[in-house]
Amino acid sequence: MNVSLNGKSSPWGIVQDEEVIADGIIYVSTASHGGIWVARELMHRISKEMQDYAKYWSGSSQWFEEDCAAQCVVVSFPELFSADQVERAWDFVRRYVTKEAA
Repeated sequence: MNVSLNGKSSPWGIVQDEEVIADGIIYVSTASHGGIWVARELMHRISKEMQDYAKYWSGSSQWFEEDCAAQCVVVSFPELFSADQVERAWDFVRRYVTKEAA
């Protein structure tokens, strides 16, 4: 996919820095906040309920706010994160995002 978001708009302002987590998954930061962007081609890996949660916080189902909704990306792509990160993310998702998450 080879996407760069530097200098582009995000829900939190202009992207000042980015870190590619994987092809199509990019952590961005702005002057005030940040989050994770997920390419449309990968959205099938994230449940509708988690996408709705992201949209609540960012206005878009492709942008996952760093303090809360980003945990949905972690549980949807566990192979990209440490076991500890995934375990903590599942704790958050079960508590705040969905009652059906396993």
